[in-house]
Amino acid sequence: MSEPLNLIQRLLSSEAKAELLILFHKNPGLIDTLEGIARRVGRSGKVIESEIKDLLDVGILRLKKLGQSEVISLNYSKDKEVQGVISKYMEQQKASGGSL
Repeated sequence: MSEPLNLIQRLLSSEAKAELLILFHKNPGLIDTLEGIARRVGRSGKVIESEIKDLLDVGILRLKKLGQSEVISLNYSKDKEVQGVISKYMEQQKASGGSL
């Protein structure tokens, strides 16, 4: 399986992860705590914690210390890079008549 396809599957491996990606794409300047983000997507922090960690591992999200709290935000440059990889892969698949 190709690396871009693995990335796509990883990013969309759960409904919660997809909701988080949508939230940060609709609100690219969002900076909030885990609990604040959980409230925004209507879930508990425990439910989305592993999803946030995976998006941090991919690099799309970043974690920063802000005062006494840790806050999460979109990593614009990595997000753009990932979008480019996915777009290129999809264009190649379309040109070759393949599918995801």
